Amino acid sequence: MAEDRPYLTDRTFLFSIQKGQDLLVVLQEFCIHHGIKCGIVSAIGAVEKAVFSIYDQKEKKYHKVVKEEDMEILALNGNISLLDDKPMVHAHISLSDIKGNAHGGHLMAGTRVFSAEVYIQELTGEPKERKSDKSTKLSLWGNPVALK
Repeated sequence: MAEDRPYLTDRTFLFSIQKGQDLLVVLQEFCIHHGIKCGIVSAIGAVEKAVFSIYDQKEKKYHKVVKEEDMEILALNGNISLLDDKPMVHAHISLSDIKGNAHGGHLMAGTRVFSAEVYIQELTGEPKERKSDKSTKLSLWGNPVALK
């Protein structure tokens, strides 16, 4: 298999994000400020506004969704890698509205925090670098592995 080099854990960060801040922007800036080039990110909390997108696999483009309502963050999961030599947070978010209906997709800038508790686990080793994938039109980690 390709790239069987081990990744080990390094620094661990636990922090909260101030009410009114942009969730994705804060995550990105935190990684840049602390020099985190590779890692795992997770968060819980609530938002006052959610902005996420769904990737249309046939059209090969994102469809933006904006929810101007209070919602719970059921889960935010993602990774940190390099894009154009800068840390990039790639995260998906699952949210619940007041009726318990679930919504979610690819986290985008514009998601306004009500409260958020974040966990970032930095990984050591060669950072993953994102490159454009011709078949999906997405920025992915290197060459995808195909098992037979």
